Amino acid sequence: METVGINMTHDASFCHCVDGKIDLFIEEERLSRRKHDHTPLRTIIEYFENSHAGVTGLEYDDVGLPELSAYIELALKKKSNVVVDLYKEHHLLHAMCGFYNSEFEEADVVVVDGMGNNSEVASRFRVTRPSSIKLLEKHIDIGIGMVYSSISEYLGFGQLGSGKVMGLAPYGKEDPEIKPFVIGDKINSNLFNRVKEGAKFIPYDYLPEDRSIDNQRIRNLCYRLQKDFEKWMTNFILKCDHKNIVLTGGCALNCVANYEYLKHLPKDVNLYIEPVSNDAGTAIGLAKYLYYHERN
Repeated sequence: METVGINMTHDASFCHCVDGKIDLFIEEERLSRRKHDHTPLRTIIEYFENSHAGVTGLEYDDVGLPELSAYIELALKKKSNVVVDLYKEHHLLHAMCGFYNSEFEEADVVVVDGMGNNSEVASRFRVTRPSSIKLLEKHIDIGIGMVYSSISEYLGFGQLGSGKVMGLAPYGKEDPEIKPFVIGDKINSNLFNRVKEGAKFIPYDYLPEDRSIDNQRIRNLCYRLQKDFEKWMTNFILKCDHKNIVLTGGCALNCVANYEYLKHLPKDVNLYIEPVSNDAGTAIGLAKYLYYHERN
């Protein structure tokens, strides 16, 4: 059975699987040379023009892309008599990518990112092969990934520049004047305005007008953010009561925090962190989901 997953948000990507195994996976930015490219046009055209595969699955969001959506549907009709047109929940696709790549027979899957298509910001699933999925927990308010991306935007790195904030954090230090981003196990929502695309940071008097990376207070802000991120994520992961844990979603790209979790998890826990945790991985997640969940 051949399945296809397409991600048409940022980090656009394409995945073709044969019997649940990845045959082709590529991010559009590799072809277009535009970082975080949104539309996998070159990859799609290359695949559908030159492949004789029968396709049994598709995932995409056609909002604002009617011409490309029509092209995909026409191409699919030419390649297969059976077309399943699906749009699955964003966090579910992250979970499917991480779980099936982990090769665990059963695991708790933790998904944390900026925001999914249904406003979800953090989710936990119990997944068992071949196709059992149970949602254990879901948060839809301001999330820790949203907080991180809002600070990235505030510092001029853009919403997808969180890696730069993480890289700046070690140059900071504890500063009692920097307000906490996390209080207990809750996000300090007083520091943010909720907006359609996520959250917007509300700066306060102590923070300088100069937001350059050479300013020590800005470095201290990043330091506090990273520490609070690690605290929140650790507490969320520790809610899992399975010895196999999968971590995925954009927040799993914080490699500094990933090392920190190992200090707090029980020694018998097997932690798998999905390498393709950015949104490109949702194409893999859908192609695998279609094979394991829709083939019957």
